[in-house]
Amino acid sequence: MVFEQFGFAQYYRCVGPTLNAYNSGTANTLSSLPQECLLVIDTSYSDTTILPLYNGTLLQPALRRLNVGGKLLTNYLKELSSLRHYNMMEETYLLNEIKEAVSFVAPSTQQFSKDLERAWKGRLGDKRTLDSSIVLDYVLPDYERSSYGFARPHDPAKARMRRGLQPLQGPREDILPLGNERFAVPELLFNPTDIGIQEAGLPEVILQSLSALPEVLKVGMLANVVVVGGNSLIPGFMERLESELRAIVPSDYQLNISRAEDPIKHTWLGAARFASNPDLLQSVLVSKAEYDERGSTWLGKKFAGEIK
Repeated sequence: MVFEQFGFAQYYRCVGPTLNAYNSGTANTLSSLPQECLLVIDTSYSDTTILPLYNGTLLQPALRRLNVGGKLLTNYLKELSSLRHYNMMEETYLLNEIKEAVSFVAPSTQQFSKDLERAWKGRLGDKRTLDSSIVLDYVLPDYERSSYGFARPHDPAKARMRRGLQPLQGPREDILPLGNERFAVPELLFNPTDIGIQEAGLPEVILQSLSALPEVLKVGMLANVVVVGGNSLIPGFMERLESELRAIVPSDYQLNISRAEDPIKHTWLGAARFASNPDLLQSVLVSKAEYDERGSTWLGKKFAGEIK
């Protein structure tokens, strides 16, 4: 289609996250790139993928995908908020903003259980005082005086006024109280079975990916793990991932895991560096004459790395 319908003269296709291999904070020149061994964890809006790269080439047998990304987290927050407070099922943009503003990842599964207890308001007739370090109020925008909401410490008195008990005159506030939603939503990255998704959590998926590699590559990948994607910016995410990985990785393996300096644009910046080198770009481009001579089957194998 690219050659025949759109008339491209030259063309190159790759899996987007592989271009992270050309964006390194330690390498100053493209001559030292791509990095030899790089394990990319791309946790973005649609899903989370584990991509082992060797000299910039994706090792397809070890590619793994976890069907939990920012979109699913936002949708889950919409469902929880609609069930407990207001109908927010049509407010995807707003709930995505709220998720990014107030979510955090519990340090461990044990702490997750403790935080659930601290955020529980108790049974009918046995009310508890909510932990103000977890529960907060999110003031929703009214789109007249304000276009953005904001979070503030939980105020039980104002929370009781949120439905129908507000003054008829003067400023009114719509408040969305948030308790265990703050940490139960991003917990799905580590325990997707919480909502019935029959998949392993992120640390286990990483180990599944590495198990498909030879031992020598496994060691190299663990020594150079980079995390990209917006979900990596959730407070506590990196600490939880590193601690859980360290617990299941053999103690004699070096584990070096870091978040990209700009996890949202890191892949694009790698692509920009890649494209800025004419010699490197020319070495991977396929011309229309080559396509006409060898056909689409050869082209697919070429871009899959099966043909050099």
